[in-house]
Amino acid sequence: MGNVPVVPARPAVPSGVTRICVIGYSSSHNVGRAANLAAAIASAHPSAYETWFYFSNFGYKKFLESVKNEDIPDSEKTKRGNLDNEKTIGEHTSAPFVWLEKSNADENESKKNIEAIGGRDMFAQWSGKTFPDNEDIQKLSDVAAPPAMEMFGYAKIPTYNKK
Repeated sequence: MGNVPVVPARPAVPSGVTRICVIGYSSSHNVGRAANLAAAIASAHPSAYETWFYFSNFGYKKFLESVKNEDIPDSEKTKRGNLDNEKTIGEHTSAPFVWLEKSNADENESKKNIEAIGGRDMFAQWSGKTFPDNEDIQKLSDVAAPPAMEMFGYAKIPTYNKK
């Protein structure tokens, strides 16, 4: 499987910053919308948000399972993962998958502070509620399926946009 991209490192999240993590296939309109939405949030709120992405048509499913098993707290796995079905975060299999990482109050604590969001529709819903006054974010926060054209171009977004 030499064609599977290496998963880039996720360094510690800077204090006071929330990292929006989006993983999915490298050709998907839903992943494209989630990536563009995450980038719009980080652009509108650069001191509060940064992004981290992993896109792979071949490595996504395996990486999704490792994220759910190793990174997502058990308390988050029972939350609803999508609006179009009853699957939970723990049962999530579609693309994309979105979660938030925050810095720990105690810098000596190794456990990550993670909030699972779920699929693109859940991320759109969260974004729409979190940023009600930002027109650019609102345009991307429609929970309806995005146009197929959004499957192109987003894979060129830098993997990690740090503060």
